[in-house]
Amino acid sequence: MAGFSQCPATPAAALSGLGEATLELARKLPESERCALMQKLLVMEGGEGTSSQVDDEEVTLVGQVMLVGFWLFVIYLIVFFVRVIHNERSRFYRRNACDQGSFRKYLKYRFGYWYTWTPGSAGLVLLTMSLSLLIFGGVLLRVLIQQPLSEGLWNAWLWIAAPDGGGSAETPLARSIGLMISVGGMLVFALLLSVISSTFEDALQGLREGIGPVIEGNHIVILGHLTPMLQIIAKELCNANESEGGTLISILSPLPKPEVEDFLREADGDIKEWMLNSTIVVRSGDACKVEDLQKVGVQGAKKVIIMSKPGIPREDADALTVNVLLALRNNRWPRNGHCVVQCQLVRNQGLFKRLLNDDSQVLSTNDFIGEVMVQCSKQSGLIHVVRSVFSFEGDEFYIQHVQGSAGRTFMELMFALPGVILVGVMSQGSELELLPAMDRVLKDGEKLCVLAEDDSTVPACVMPGVPDGVMVLGGTDVSASRIEERRQEVCEASQIVIIFGWNDSIGAILGEVDNNVGQGSHVIIHSPQAIEIREQFIDAAQKRRSHRYQNFTVEHMHGPLGARFRLEALPLEQANMIFILADESCASASMADSQTMAVIVQVQDIIEERCGPEGSSAVIMPQLLDIATEDTLVQTGIHNYVMASRLAARIMAVVAEVPQVVGIIDCLVKRKSCKFSISKLCEFPAAESFDLRRGLSFNEATMIAALANEVVLGWSCVGAGESGPWEMNPKNRTEKRPWTQECRLVLLRRTAQYAAALPLSGPRVASVALPEEELRRVRARS
Repeated sequence: MAGFSQCPATPAAALSGLGEATLELARKLPESERCALMQKLLVMEGGEGTSSQVDDEEVTLVGQVMLVGFWLFVIYLIVFFVRVIHNERSRFYRRNACDQGSFRKYLKYRFGYWYTWTPGSAGLVLLTMSLSLLIFGGVLLRVLIQQPLSEGLWNAWLWIAAPDGGGSAETPLARSIGLMISVGGMLVFALLLSVISSTFEDALQGLREGIGPVIEGNHIVILGHLTPMLQIIAKELCNANESEGGTLISILSPLPKPEVEDFLREADGDIKEWMLNSTIVVRSGDACKVEDLQKVGVQGAKKVIIMSKPGIPREDADALTVNVLLALRNNRWPRNGHCVVQCQLVRNQGLFKRLLNDDSQVLSTNDFIGEVMVQCSKQSGLIHVVRSVFSFEGDEFYIQHVQGSAGRTFMELMFALPGVILVGVMSQGSELELLPAMDRVLKDGEKLCVLAEDDSTVPACVMPGVPDGVMVLGGTDVSASRIEERRQEVCEASQIVIIFGWNDSIGAILGEVDNNVGQGSHVIIHSPQAIEIREQFIDAAQKRRSHRYQNFTVEHMHGPLGARFRLEALPLEQANMIFILADESCASASMADSQTMAVIVQVQDIIEERCGPEGSSAVIMPQLLDIATEDTLVQTGIHNYVMASRLAARIMAVVAEVPQVVGIIDCLVKRKSCKFSISKLCEFPAAESFDLRRGLSFNEATMIAALANEVVLGWSCVGAGESGPWEMNPKNRTEKRPWTQECRLVLLRRTAQYAAALPLSGPRVASVALPEEELRRVRARS
């Protein structure tokens, strides 16, 4: 211990920091080393003290600056709120609001208004409450506990963020203050959870309601309404794009998004199965508004399908469609796509076409359905052909360029395209030429119209030459045979047509009936609709189409459709055509179909009573609206019927995918240059010497029909009757099958109007159901 006393510097503070073991080692050191060690310890202690003092000074300075900034912010808030209260109080007296209640109630009312219309108001309220609680707690701790203000604010913040009821405080008074601030902190935390939960729920609700826009391109947009047509169009488009791996379909409907999605799920079959790798996105909005059109990405769509609004007069439906077209035209949407528009009135088609780009199409589906009903009532089973080729469930029409077709005749190409059936030719800048002459030579750039299973099955190039044996028929070379067309059918005079029910398609039906009956025919219309209203409608329909009925007279019968004694007063056994329409007086589609079913059963029963089991030769052609009624109708023995919504939807979907198909529709229902037909093989001149005992191949049937300038689209299935079912576009063309008297061919043949309905050069005014007056003006210009 004597060594320690001789050392020049042995402060107790330095030595007290050493442990017992360290002191013991220090005593054992020589005096000189022990003194040097003491000097180093003193230097280190002095340096650490100086550094600590500097750090404390820097922290104190930063804290003071932050504290001053904080108080300035608090003073600003106080001034701001005092000013707001002062302004509101002045407004309270200026508006004489004091007569309605106290100033406190007035402030509550004004706060509610601000909270409703201010974005992020919940967060601002939460922030204000937290800041007020923080200042309140910090000031209390400073005044009552004498804590530094910065430390008091920090403790208050800890109690707000992690309430512990003041348990971390050291004195009872501080714990009481901590308890109050903790209660306020829990309230703030509860409000924070409420705001977060509400924000999260709003975000999820926005996703459910489809508030956000569709960020897509080259997709399909449907501007539609909640009708069976919407389900069918979506299913058809999914079928059409299956070979391409699917597509995206964006639907804009005025109804809420969940309701539309539930409606699509109710379609026949599992929605995941019929979507076939496609995606359906639904948005809710008004198709007349630009901001709602942007929700479904109309500007970048490749196809836009615009449906008419159901359940309102046709004039009003077209008026709404015009507003949609104006919104699209003013913004030049879609930029790189085309539109398919449903039109109710024929007269509006020209207007619709002028509001669209050149590639867009306008369809009058109601008129098309009415005209198809009349044409298909002439032959049993013909409606099945129409349903088959205008749908993506089987084989449909495509128009494509095929290499190697130039320089070949139409007949040669019919046998040089495996897997498809050639029906027409389309030149650049001209309309489709359906069923050209068999010796017509194709030119460069011309496209072929074929019936194929899918666009991917259309051959890219023509087979070289002609397959062996094709030009040999029954052992005879027919390559140089003369084309001999069959005699055209002549409309019978004095026919009787009976129509049950009444709806908007009656105008198109009567117009088509006038083209398919001879002079002196008689049309009887039986409906509960008032006769005066019917007469006015028929007169307006003739003016609308610029066509007066010349071949028949109309007799109106008034009464309930299901009244048996009124039905018995009609000459049902003498009728050549019988149409049963979905009567518009019914409240719903299911009620209209129920009425139709009741009429069908009674008409069948009356005809059987008068004609016996063989019945009448007339085809009963009913019109149905509800798809659920189809199975019941088939069980009654009626196989010829028109499902209006499904046929209209399929036509729109087919035209959307293949716009040139409107040329085929024009040829069939307006220009009437060609028609579908069901015929016996023996009706063809080339089949007179053909031996059927060894059977018949499809190539042979095609050649027999080609020598009459007709195209075979299919034939009856093995074991089928005269009315089908049909096998369209058989893939095995060389295999022979038995051919009986009941077998039939499904053909596309010319009509007597073919020469007068040659394709127009250049674009036309409207696409489908072109009014005859407009057609004459276009021909005059061309």
